[in-house]
Amino acid sequence: MSRPHEAAGNVDITVLVPVVERHDDLGELHRAVVPELEKIGRPYEVLYLVSSEFGRAFDQAIELHDSDPHTVRALRFARPVGEAAALATGFERARGAVVVTHPSYFDADPRGIGALVQTLEDGADMAFASRTQRSDGLIKKVQALGFNRLVSLATGTNFSDVASGTRAVYREVVLELPLYGDFHRFLPVLADRAGFKVWEVPVPQDQRASAPVLYRPRTYLWRALDLLSMFFLSHFTRRPLRLFGAVGTAFGLVGAAILVWLGVVRMLGDPIAGRPILILGTLLLGLGVQAFTIGLLGELLLFFQARDVRDYRVAEIHEATDPALPEPIE
Repeated sequence: MSRPHEAAGNVDITVLVPVVERHDDLGELHRAVVPELEKIGRPYEVLYLVSSEFGRAFDQAIELHDSDPHTVRALRFARPVGEAAALATGFERARGAVVVTHPSYFDADPRGIGALVQTLEDGADMAFASRTQRSDGLIKKVQALGFNRLVSLATGTNFSDVASGTRAVYREVVLELPLYGDFHRFLPVLADRAGFKVWEVPVPQDQRASAPVLYRPRTYLWRALDLLSMFFLSHFTRRPLRLFGAVGTAFGLVGAAILVWLGVVRMLGDPIAGRPILILGTLLLGLGVQAFTIGLLGELLLFFQARDVRDYRVAEIHEATDPALPEPIE
């Protein structure tokens, strides 16, 4: 897919730096990123997206803006926001046709930004840094490997570092992707699922990177729930009855089998009123019916909303124009 280099406001590349969690010194980070943008040789801007609780970081962003008002912009949110909301705002306000996302801390080596942008020129719609030569310890490496393996199993993709926050993407591409919650971690998966060309680019990890080795227990719980959401979206968005129907059928069959067995036992003369398994069988049968009903309601909603729901995109059209034919419905 070929795209022009020109963008509104004489800006070709917009770098988004969301400051929503931990962050390093923004001045030092800026001095590491800007020389790599200068090497690309195309007009650029850097937009800092600062959550409301990071007052000192916003002051640093203002200082950077004052020193270079033509290429640095600073935006502060009125209340605390997550990274997905910050990036969604940045994508809407970006002036460049190419958007580069970079964490507010040292992660992948900034010298890889040029390779990511060049990958777009080579035909990709999105390129992201696959961090190599990692220096953050064995525990962190094992966690990253396990997370990426789970993402591959849940979504059917084969990315080795999907959570990397250093990416380059065409703005028109990312505006088509659903971005909410913590789905910013799965941008490559969402783009791949929509039919865009997503390439990984090996980039060494910056030696200044200092990510936490372990996170709070709730962080791991949120990641697990996000993976469950991605599994559902990747496989059952158009077919909810297949998931809930399968679960409901399994529960219902087990519950029905228990109740049938108890019925036979009762006919043979043994009492069953005080047996906990009677409660279990009734509960499983009820859960089965409820799960099946949820899946059926999901199918009905999709049936009536099918015209407004699309899980595909048209990449190219080659056809002769016939003025006698009606225009296609978009």
